[in-house]
Amino acid sequence: MNPRTFGVALALSLSLAAAYPALAQEYDEAAVMAAYEKAMTPGEHHAKLAELAGTWAMTVTQWMQPGAEPTVTTATNTSEMIMGGRYMLDTVEGTAMGQPFTGSGWTGYDNVDERYESTWIDNFGTGIYTYHGQWDDEVGGIVMHGSFTDPVSGENVKLKTVTRMEGPDKIVYTSYERKKGDTEGRKTMEIVSTRQ
Repeated sequence: MNPRTFGVALALSLSLAAAYPALAQEYDEAAVMAAYEKAMTPGEHHAKLAELAGTWAMTVTQWMQPGAEPTVTTATNTSEMIMGGRYMLDTVEGTAMGQPFTGSGWTGYDNVDERYESTWIDNFGTGIYTYHGQWDDEVGGIVMHGSFTDPVSGENVKLKTVTRMEGPDKIVYTSYERKKGDTEGRKTMEIVSTRQ
């Protein structure tokens, strides 16, 4: 949280306590500061993200339709921790469907909601993808869920992503889609990233 936002929240809490004495105990300054300190302090989950900082060569395999041959392209991802180690910023440059591709993602761990959260934007759309999920010890990585609206059918499609670390220099990212009526997800993308 930036200092200005923290200051506004603190001032509001103290104002409420002063105006309503019955709330003073609940909204005392020490409790407010302790809560925000806990919310804003990077921890073990942020440290896991920090291990991914660097430049990565990506091999992107996509299955556009069930049973179809996949397309394979390459890209480069630059990952860096920002805002004092609170968030990972990914910047991807490559090609897709024969056109230049650029994308950007933010990933963090919300100490309050106790979950990983991520957003993604790219030049192949105008929407903002949002995901949330948890570290899975069995997978050895982060499993997230989200959804998007299919531009062809207009249908809401459920997404599941798995980001698995295979050692310090290799990441395997897999994306699954589940459309209305599907009992399980279909693998639509796999990205193998190698540290440069």
